[in-house]
This record gives sequence, C-alpha cells and structure tokens, in this order.
Amino acid sequence: MAKKIFPGNWVTDLSSYQGQPVVAVPGRVYYHKVGYALVGSTGAASFDVVIPSPDMRADDKVRPDITGLTVPQGATVYSLGLRVSDTRKEKGVGTATSSLVGTNTETLKLASVATATATGQIAATALGTVAASLTVASTTIAPGTGRFSSGAGATLSGDLTLKVFLCTSAGNAASSNTLSSTASGGTPIICEVSYYLDDEVASADNTMLPYLTES
Repeated sequence: MAKKIFPGNWVTDLSSYQGQPVVAVPGRVYYHKVGYALVGSTGAASFDVVIPSPDMRADDKVRPDITGLTVPQGATVYSLGLRVSDTRKEKGVGTATSSLVGTNTETLKLASVATATATGQIAATALGTVAASLTVASTTIAPGTGRFSSGAGATLSGDLTLKVFLCTSAGNAASSNTLSSTASGGTPIICEVSYYLDDEVASADNTMLPYLTES
C-alpha cells in the first residue's frame, strides 16, 4: 500500500497509479482511483481501463501503465463515474463532439459485468453506473457523464475489475454491436471509483509508551 496521507497534507488528486489513500476519517483509508478507457478506430463492445504511468514520454516510460481498474475484496464502494470526453482540439470553437460512432439507442456504462443493473448498482458482487445516462443518438454519444453512488456503500465479497461496456438499449446486457471513434488517437472515456478500506490497527508508533528505567 502506498504511504497514506492525512487531510492537512491533502492538496492534490490522490495518486491512482500508486494506490494512494487518505485518512479522511480515523479508522478508514479512502481511495479515489481514476483512469481511462480508450475507444479507437477498431470497434469493440468492452474496453479495459488503463491507469496511466506518471512517465508520460512513450520512449522513456520506466514505470509501465497499469491495465485494469480492480477494486479489492473488502473495499466498501460508494461511488462510480465515467465521462465521455469532448475531442475538439479547441473547446471553445464549434459544437462539442465525442467522435464516437455506435448504434442508436445503445448505452454505455462503467461496470464489473455488462449485466449489472441498468439503473445503477453498488453491491457485494457487482458494480455499475446508470446505463441510460450515456445513450447513442444520431449514431454518436454526446460528451457527458454517468454516475451511480450509494450513501451506505457496499463491501465487496471478492475483487471486481471495472470495464467500460457497450450495452443494449435495456442497459443490462452486452451489445452485439461495436463502438468506435473517428478521432485521431481515439476517444478517452474517463473512469473513476471511490471506496474505503479499514485502516491498520494502531501500533506503538501511534502512542506514547512509558520509558523503561533500568535499575
């Protein structure tokens, strides 16, 4: 586990690559992991989430990208989200576009399985955003977001790996069609998950023990 930080030192995004937690509430360590799924010119119906390396240069990437956004067993998940990016180079010029190409009425969601509940699910065995939030219309998906959250959260009974799924219009089954992008370099779908784990039990380093005095 990466070195945990405390609220007074929390001044930027937590490192998804390092799996960095923050002790926002005593007894728990909170995680906010962010990555992207890249939709390219070759169509597909599911896309792995990549957590990018801090080493941005492709010819000098000492630390490789991490493929797979996995939430560990025992984590209490309380929020999921994804964002379809605007692929315009100049965001203030023209109409926002994702450059995605798909089949009308089909839906897009971040989930552990394509069959996760269409209206959103955070449960011990499955996770998923609201499918209808991102729907193909006029053969594309407009830039936008999808989210699902739970106040109580759910504790996972096993590891779950999140992917971006193209689903049917019902939103609870994998599509037999594909989603592609006409953008140079593809369209990134930004993905996030928020969860917490129990912190380690305090040790002698967290208190003050009396000094031993030798006679």
